[in-house]
Amino acid sequence: PDSPGTGLFVLAIEPKLLDPDFEQRMKDQLDRLRRRFGVHVPGRARAEAAEKAQARGITASKAVVQRISEFAARYSS
Repeated sequence: PDSPGTGLFVLAIEPKLLDPDFEQRMKDQLDRLRRRFGVHVPGRARAEAAEKAQARGITASKAVVQRISEFAARYSS
């Protein structure tokens, strides 16, 4: 047969089912690796910016707010 002789097995596990504190423990571990060893965690800067924006809101110029308001007024009817 024309088989490449390879296989693939994918197993997905929801870690919170086994450890409810998994998410916090993983976050703590990644923070520790970043601080102590300078490990770069891809996407972390964006995630931190999103968390700050969620907590504090964002800064937008009056022009941007005006354009958003005009857009909303036009399409919300």
